[in-house]
Amino acid sequence: MDTISIPFPQALYDKIILRSGGRLDPVQLAIDQVEHFIERTQADDIHWTRDGIAAFAREKGARAFVDIGDPKGGHMWKPVFLPNGTRLRMHYKSKSYHAQVRRETIHNDDHEFESVSQWVRWVASNTARNAWHDVWIKRPGDADYLYTDKLRSELQG
Repeated sequence: MDTISIPFPQALYDKIILRSGGRLDPVQLAIDQVEHFIERTQADDIHWTRDGIAAFAREKGARAFVDIGDPKGGHMWKPVFLPNGTRLRMHYKSKSYHAQVRRETIHNDDHEFESVSQWVRWVASNTARNAWHDVWIKRPGDADYLYTDKLRSELQG
């Protein structure tokens, strides 16, 4: 992924690092906020041109044709069920990685994985990771990404 640098206030960066105890990455936080803004305003003519809105619609239509499999099917990551179409996100070494559940398996670009843990190990170059602590998911119908360890805890009650 190509990147650019943008001015980011040092005081704000420091506040995020200090108050989160280093758990939040200010760069990833900014990226997530911009991605969320784009997702929720795609049809908003206050921010986007007509051509821009049309481009968003074309992209959305193209994504709809991706063969994700039976919408009732998915991948069981006990106790969390990931329906086909669920998006996975992981941040590792200052980089974001994305995958999607398609036809009951995890897909990342040209790779297919039998489990979320297998994908996480691939992202982390086979270093030991706890996938529950690294992965955020966005199931079809979810408004935003959810932290999987919190979701797992809630389901196990």
